[in-house]
Amino acid sequence: MRRRERRGDGVPKGVLHIARELPSREEATRFMHEEGLPPATLETRYACGGEVRYVIFRSANGFVTYCFERLCFLDAEEYRHSAVPAVWQPMREGLCKPVYASLRDVRRQIVFEPEYRMYFAHDGEET
Repeated sequence: MRRRERRGDGVPKGVLHIARELPSREEATRFMHEEGLPPATLETRYACGGEVRYVIFRSANGFVTYCFERLCFLDAEEYRHSAVPAVWQPMREGLCKPVYASLRDVRRQIVFEPEYRMYFAHDGEET
């Protein structure tokens, strides 16, 4: 006798699938605020309504580094297969990140980055 492993809808037998509504952009942004931060995060700052951030963190070898990230929202089909409504993506892929000895050194240098000047240099626009 042959055992049937799947139902006709493609969901494994015994697995309950609950349809979820895709959250609004604002809800997704609020939900993703602290998601995906490195464990050794030292500082995080947000811009563009929380959709852009920079993260300063301590690397595995003890140095301090940073990255600029943009929130990429999933569509309804992607969200059906994901636990989160969006993902944080680096603004520049494959870029070697500079490393510094201290948080103070990073703060002095980050202000020269094009992403910092574009999103964070203007007072009053931070969220």
